Amino acid sequence: MREFKILLLVIILLFFPVLVCGQSLPDINISATVEEIGPEPPPSGGGVISYATVVFEGRAYPGAFLTLFKNNIVAATFVAESSGLFRKELTGIAGGIYSFGIFAEDTEGRKSVTLSFSISVLGGKKTTVSGIFLSPTISLTPTQVEIGENVNISGQVFPESQVNIFISSNEMVKETKASRKGKWNYQLDTSILEISEHEVKSMALFGEGEQSPFSQTLYFLVLEKGAIVCQGADLNFDGKVNIIDFSILLYFWNETQPSNRCADINFDGIVNIFDFSIMMYWWGG
Repeated sequence: MREFKILLLVIILLFFPVLVCGQSLPDINISATVEEIGPEPPPSGGGVISYATVVFEGRAYPGAFLTLFKNNIVAATFVAESSGLFRKELTGIAGGIYSFGIFAEDTEGRKSVTLSFSISVLGGKKTTVSGIFLSPTISLTPTQVEIGENVNISGQVFPESQVNIFISSNEMVKETKASRKGKWNYQLDTSILEISEHEVKSMALFGEGEQSPFSQTLYFLVLEKGAIVCQGADLNFDGKVNIIDFSILLYFWNETQPSNRCADINFDGIVNIFDFSIMMYWWGG
């Protein structure tokens, strides 16, 4: 069978716009090549059907659990190699335009954003999608600090990548480097920040200009010295989450910007079912 490779220069038919959480990412270097694989006969005989194969290759985290979507339906789940690289092949796909998405879950259960893109799949051809670079995962603790205390920002990414951390409220960028296992962390000194809510996100760089999308955006609150720091779902600060905390939550139910700021457990501006869900998760703790 004669094989050939075609670099798909008409990118607009394949990958643009590449979307992550609805945002255009012009610097993400995804590319595709196509080679002929020929038609496959249908199982019951009859005419020849030209099925396509799509291969996905890229960078995640060592041992990451990946989920691949085709037209918003899970098409495959698999695990990245110990190097952080991954390769997954989907076969038996009819020709047409498809929307694909992929995200990773790291070894601590944190998730990347979903990288989404659309491509035109040609029957009888194998399309290899390469250059996928999944975003870092990110977490931070604590979510509330008195000014001058540290916030620990951490996550996982492709091993030995440079991680850029963006604190948007101060237009500040901090840098750190991931370990050989892809783990990264940064201790942020809040003495240089304003007393306010701040948002933080990260992205990664590797090799000669490879760049990941942004991670999820997280939020933390810097308080004045001596201010009351909320203790999650423990609304009365007795070290337990029980009926007393639930009573406090009900008292402020559906209030926006409640006078008891801690009743808004997730700090989204209103006391509602999301705060209740968090409380139930920690119930009895």
